[in-house]
Amino acid sequence: MIQQVLDKADQFVSKNKRIVGALAFLYAAGLVTKSLGKVLGFVNRQFIPGYNLIQRYGKGSYAAISACTDGIGKGFALELARRGFNLVMLIRNVQKGEALAEEIRKTINKEIDIKIVEVDFQNIQNPGLIEAIIEKVKGLDISILVNNVGMLLNGPFEKQTYSEINNLISMNVAAQALLTRGLISQLLNRKQKSAIINLSSISCEFTVAGFAMYGASKSFNNYFSRSLSEEYKGKLDILSVKPSWVNTPMTNGYKDKLLEITPEQCVTIILKQLGRTNSTFGHYKHELSALLTDATLDMVNDQQRKKLQSTTTQNS
Repeated sequence: MIQQVLDKADQFVSKNKRIVGALAFLYAAGLVTKSLGKVLGFVNRQFIPGYNLIQRYGKGSYAAISACTDGIGKGFALELARRGFNLVMLIRNVQKGEALAEEIRKTINKEIDIKIVEVDFQNIQNPGLIEAIIEKVKGLDISILVNNVGMLLNGPFEKQTYSEINNLISMNVAAQALLTRGLISQLLNRKQKSAIINLSSISCEFTVAGFAMYGASKSFNNYFSRSLSEEYKGKLDILSVKPSWVNTPMTNGYKDKLLEITPEQCVTIILKQLGRTNSTFGHYKHELSALLTDATLDMVNDQQRKKLQSTTTQNS
């Protein structure tokens, strides 16, 4: 049966060489065009200068950033301050926020206006809390919202506590959705364009053993961002950021952080791409990390399963 099919295929090719040749040419051209498009896209993302953000979003306006006293959030606070934005710090530790505000005024701009709003993101879903937060920033010309707050949770799912899972949902999912809902009217009602930057993760693209809750929450972040970018296209610049390893307090203690970058490197490339795309891995090292992960995903999961089984055995 199979041989008969192959024989008929050979006969068709012999009788229709021009047609088959044309189809082969179109297929090859499609592959070349696709590859060229990827190369040009990479060059555009990594090397073409971004917008002048203070001109695009408004001089004297505010960037509201959640969890910005460490890591990527602090990187955003420092870089946006350098570019001339006032800041709203949505943070849990007011003392650390005041120290950062003093650092910014001494090293970047002594005239910058910095508002500190205390938020316990683990309780963000409590009735009335989001309304109280929004009331404190009512009337401010907020042009950029950076939803940075989040937590990392991995390991055997059956060992994760109910409290850990609830906290992850509050910080990775609820905080992003509720802050965006609370501030979106202010962002939309401005004369100039506004922006939302949502931190997702490379893990939203790859299913890896041991990261069920974390990866699922980051998949929410990515879909949420990209869906909103379609809904408000032309009105808001909305960017889903999917970084790999960044050197932050959240990732301290993890070994083998392949192609790790600094918060400064992470933030600089994100702001370069803001307004030009709705989804990015960010730094070129993290684009490479995505390619490597895709190529080695089966091996990664094999290693993860062994590690999880070892952990479960040791703790049982």
